[in-house]
Amino acid sequence: MNRVPAVKSPYVLLVRLTVAFAVAALLVFSLMGAYLYRSLAHELERRDDVEISGKLAQFRQLLTDAGSFEAVRRDQSVFREVLLSHPGVYLAILGERRELLAHHGSKTVVEFQTLLRQGSLPGVPYSCKSGAIGDARCVSASQKLRSGEVAQVLLSRSALDRQSLLQSYRIDILLAVAIGSLLVGALGYLITRRGLVPVKSIGRQASRIEAHNLSDRLDIDGGPVELQEIASSVNRMLDRLERAFVRLSQFSSDLAHDMRTPLATLLSASQITLSRTRTIDEYEALIESNIEEYEQLQRLIENMLFLARTDNAQQVLNVSEINAESELGRLASYFQGLADESNIRITVQGSALVEADTGLFRRAVSNLVSNALEHATPDSTVELRALQTPQHASVEVVNCGKVIAPEHLGKIFERFYRADASRHGSAKNTGLGLAIVKSIMQLHRGTVDVESAAGRTAFSLRFPRNTLKSSKTQPT
Repeated sequence: MNRVPAVKSPYVLLVRLTVAFAVAALLVFSLMGAYLYRSLAHELERRDDVEISGKLAQFRQLLTDAGSFEAVRRDQSVFREVLLSHPGVYLAILGERRELLAHHGSKTVVEFQTLLRQGSLPGVPYSCKSGAIGDARCVSASQKLRSGEVAQVLLSRSALDRQSLLQSYRIDILLAVAIGSLLVGALGYLITRRGLVPVKSIGRQASRIEAHNLSDRLDIDGGPVELQEIASSVNRMLDRLERAFVRLSQFSSDLAHDMRTPLATLLSASQITLSRTRTIDEYEALIESNIEEYEQLQRLIENMLFLARTDNAQQVLNVSEINAESELGRLASYFQGLADESNIRITVQGSALVEADTGLFRRAVSNLVSNALEHATPDSTVELRALQTPQHASVEVVNCGKVIAPEHLGKIFERFYRADASRHGSAKNTGLGLAIVKSIMQLHRGTVDVESAAGRTAFSLRFPRNTLKSSKTQPT
């Protein structure tokens, strides 16, 4: 069962980045707020501990001065006066049987005995809780009086005012986090909107480029570095499209011209022949002439179909190992009759094992040989050479004759391109032979090169080795 691919919904980059800014700000501000809240809570608790620890030392000294439990009960005002400026601090002095000797605080029902914690270190504050005062910080210590009696001093500091302050601070932090996140989101929106201006500019420039102005390019001067690579890639793509469009336009023009010539010849010859009564011999001559033009059109159409298949990777390769010396010998014998018309000799040199499609190999070499014979000087020699290397097998076709001008060397493999414009539209030359050779070599992942100097022109086909493993596969 085939799975249906999930459809991805489009999204607005500006909105996504704005939300990302806001979420990031919310996370950062929340962490900072939590840190500040915990720091304040710890600092307030430390201050409470310092307060009750300091008072504990003071009350222990007052107990030493009192001397006995009786004096403590009698002079409770001495202990209470110390805490008049410390609201929220509660004092309890307990006897040896935990009876209450003295206390201070507005909470008269505080059960001080419940605030004592077993195992607590003397003078070390700890958290405690009572139904009367709620959460608090407590500290206790024993003090021996001059009478020999031992009193227990307990101080507790209510956390009510501390918790009230922290609650107010918590609300302020939440408001600050919310407002800060919204502000950062708004700023992120403005920054992102400003930052996406070059992207929109590139989009507007690209939308204005059409077939009639493919020479226009995206202006990336002064733009962000991050977009320059994208713009450069688009410009390179436009370069390729422009070249392809120019080639296509030229190709269409050349194709129309090459087809118009034989059709015009057929039409005019037929009209002239039919303009008056002709003899049978004249009609036969017309038919023979028309057959030549039909053959020319047939060759042109077949070549065009072949190039179309190779352009769309529809040509299947049947790769095998070819004895280049033997194949070149057969081709030399085949073309020798044509070469004899110009007293041209064809020689074969060297040997090599070529991994290629046999039919396409013969077609590529035949096109080069036909081209060499067409441009070779009479009474000269066309050389067919084979050369073997560990990486490649090469086949060369060399002829003596007029050299190809340097400005034409890079263009002769283009379709319908002719270095000699006077030969355009000749009956034997469609201008596609070298283009077919190039396509065949591209199918084999090989190369075709040409050198022309000192009265000699050499075409070289280079076939890669070790391709049999990928034989009978469709090229990509």
